[in-house]
Amino acid sequence: MKSVAVYLGSAPGCKDIYKGLAYELGCRIARAGLTLVYGGAAVGTMGALADGAAAEGGHVVGVFPRGFRGTKEVRESGLEVVQYGLPEFIETADFAERKQVMEDLSDACIVMPGSFGTLDELFTYACNRAIDKHTKPILVFNFEGYYDPLKQLLANMQAAGFLKPVMAGALTFCETIEEIIDCLK
Repeated sequence: MKSVAVYLGSAPGCKDIYKGLAYELGCRIARAGLTLVYGGAAVGTMGALADGAAAEGGHVVGVFPRGFRGTKEVRESGLEVVQYGLPEFIETADFAERKQVMEDLSDACIVMPGSFGTLDELFTYACNRAIDKHTKPILVFNFEGYYDPLKQLLANMQAAGFLKPVMAGALTFCETIEEIIDCLK
């Protein structure tokens, strides 16, 4: 394994621990000798993740949709969304292309706490695995039970006959960063 895509929120979350976890994950990815592929933002947990990897001398690839300036609140605050100065930065036409580029560049993905965009990226990665486009590991960081409702949804889908057991098992739920790193080895 050479690179890992990490999907997570561009917001900081309501607890400082989320940024701290993202920073630590970035550090651990770099220490493991893996390239970090992420959404290219300087804000929220995304920025913390990249900062952690960079602090440990890791190679960071940012993938960012051309012309995107953030949410209305971010634009009005004057914050710069794009993470400039990355070792490698790829601009894409839109978010759909960003997802594809990140998937293509990665050997696995990690999903941290996030919102609609994070879930969209997770389900796109999982759907592509379901249609045999890849067999890459999908690791879901279930910090403090954040993704327990997703586990329940997958169980409901399986019980209703819409999700085959093999695909339900395609997502590996990890409770700690150590568990994530062990799965990547």
